[in-house]
Amino acid sequence: MNKKIALMVYPNFSMQEIGNICSLFRWEYDSETVVFSSSLDTVNAEEGILIQPHKTYEEFNIEDYDCLILPGCSDVRDSIRDLKIKEFLEQFKDNDDFVIGAICAGPIYLAQAGLLKDRKFTNSLYVEMNEMFSFIDEKNIVYAPLVEDKNIITAVGSAFNEFAVAMARKVGYDCPDGIFKGIPKEWRESDYKVHLSAEGLREFTNEFREFLA
Repeated sequence: MNKKIALMVYPNFSMQEIGNICSLFRWEYDSETVVFSSSLDTVNAEEGILIQPHKTYEEFNIEDYDCLILPGCSDVRDSIRDLKIKEFLEQFKDNDDFVIGAICAGPIYLAQAGLLKDRKFTNSLYVEMNEMFSFIDEKNIVYAPLVEDKNIITAVGSAFNEFAVAMARKVGYDCPDGIFKGIPKEWRESDYKVHLSAEGLREFTNEFREFLA
């Protein structure tokens, strides 16, 4: 594996919907998230958080990444008219191997670029939008939390945990269903006392020696 995932961002993208997947890949599988956008200008997420892209779409090299992720978007009026997004995604039209995941409104960009022509998929758009957008094949929509068809995984916004797990498995990681189990109803103090390994303790003491008692 390349140990890198490519994340697309566009104005008003949902940080919340992709936070878990980026955290899962980083901390469970040591996979770096590289952020791509139409330019290197900061992008404002729907939560009001400013994100600085690492690279533009022109700098993308498929050989460097294990998958591509498209977050949802609360207002697609600007991004749906951004030809750089459409042109970037069109390169994957005949590729059935490279893993692509899109959540919430994210599949709209895949549809616009022709990637969902013969694929079953889901999204969080209103039914009327699915019926009226000329580039969406409404007959292929499955109104379900998550849909996997060949190399493409799509999910509704509320399935962000399931989306993360499905993407991890799709690229080849062994990922349990309950990885996002949260806080159990019954817990012990020992559950939250985590110790450094011998090597970790040596690194810690060397790095922070001047702050230690």
